[in-house]
Amino acid sequence: MKVLGIIVEYNPFHNGHIYHIQKAKQITQCDYTIAVMSSSFVQRGEPAIIDKWTRSQLAIQYGVDLVIELPFVYACQSADYFAKGAIQLLHAIGVTDICFGSEDGNIQTFIDISQAIQSHNEQYNTLVKKAMKEGLRYPVACNQALKIILNKEVKTPNDLLGLSYVKEI
Repeated sequence: MKVLGIIVEYNPFHNGHIYHIQKAKQITQCDYTIAVMSSSFVQRGEPAIIDKWTRSQLAIQYGVDLVIELPFVYACQSADYFAKGAIQLLHAIGVTDICFGSEDGNIQTFIDISQAIQSHNEQYNTLVKKAMKEGLRYPVACNQALKIILNKEVKTPNDLLGLSYVKEI
């Protein structure tokens, strides 16, 4: 049995989300689709525009079989913690496939960056900490470290999340 996992906020739900659900199901040929969704507050602590019940109902209406709430402690964090909570939940319930959208659209980019971070972990962490002590925000500090180590950057929101999902996996 193939179980697709998607990580969503749907704040607000739009046609791109419908496309994502349909395309992910088509690509994976899954038997079931499970969405992990933030609840009343979304990433970075902002209140959701639409309540979690309505967003869940829309997800089910457009092809998701089950919606699981991402706990607040993960939902309101940076991309790395957001991804950690969501991926751990999907893993714990037996999801076999995960599909996410990104601006880059190339999974290999995320794999290459993730492997570079792993193989240069000490240098990466040192560079990130140094940049943050200089006043840079975490995503900017991470990009600066990536540029030094790999000569690559990840700047767009869905790419940052995609990289975080791949790193967590």
